[in-house]
Amino acid sequence: MIQRVFRVGLMVAVCMTTTFAFGQEIKYPNIDGIGKESIGLAVLELALSKSGTDYTVTVDKRSVNQNRARSMVEAGELDVFDTGFQKELEQRFLPIYLPLEMGLLGWRVPIVHKDTEAKLANVKDLNQLTQFSVGQGQGWGDIPILENAGFKVVTASQIEKLIKMVDGQRFDLFPLGATEVYQFLQKFGADSKNLVVDSNVTIVYPYGRFFYVTQNHLKLADAITTGMENALADGSLLKLLKQHPFSQDAFDKADLTNRVRVNIDSPDTKESFSQIDSRWWYTP
Repeated sequence: MIQRVFRVGLMVAVCMTTTFAFGQEIKYPNIDGIGKESIGLAVLELALSKSGTDYTVTVDKRSVNQNRARSMVEAGELDVFDTGFQKELEQRFLPIYLPLEMGLLGWRVPIVHKDTEAKLANVKDLNQLTQFSVGQGQGWGDIPILENAGFKVVTASQIEKLIKMVDGQRFDLFPLGATEVYQFLQKFGADSKNLVVDSNVTIVYPYGRFFYVTQNHLKLADAITTGMENALADGSLLKLLKQHPFSQDAFDKADLTNRVRVNIDSPDTKESFSQIDSRWWYTP
């Protein structure tokens, strides 16, 4: 379970909740135009299939960034979104604090210009690594974590733009989750002769990607929670992560155990993550 408090709150508030008929269509965002390919969609479909309900999921046709997706959920145009943890989202939405990629989003592997990779070969600690600037998407929860650790962070609205910026050396590192970094480079930077996934370092911090719904969609939140718990327990979640194109690379390519591991703190996650059972956090 997410938290005992969540379950109690669900029982108390269910009478006030918007009624969802079984079989209702759940609308999911098309983030950066790859909603149908995303690991979030795959985990959502898996969870709902194991929830004891017959919700169905459709992906919205409009390509949007994270900030726009959140506004659309608040407006009722969409029903659920997933994103990396951000403390302030707790005030706007009902978070389902079960990391859908088992925390692998917090194992960050950078896309870099090939000239930068040679320099990273000498990095051994955080002080050395913070000499390199990093890029992140606008609205990403990693930004305050990286800034708190001492990194200069450059932002842009879309992944495609960030890929072009690191290619043009407007910043040094584009850290992405070990689950996604190779696929994003292939999708958005395949034509570049300069970009590579660095083979030397990984930045690690407590982090995860979570589902969020509005406060009045408690029945949907409960269905996602139940389904995710069942998928973790029967092994189907880990099986999906090892097979899905946007997560399997963390197991097949990233070689996480042999990289220089630079650990940084994630202060805002401590309270929110305190009741997440340790079995939800993947350890290479």
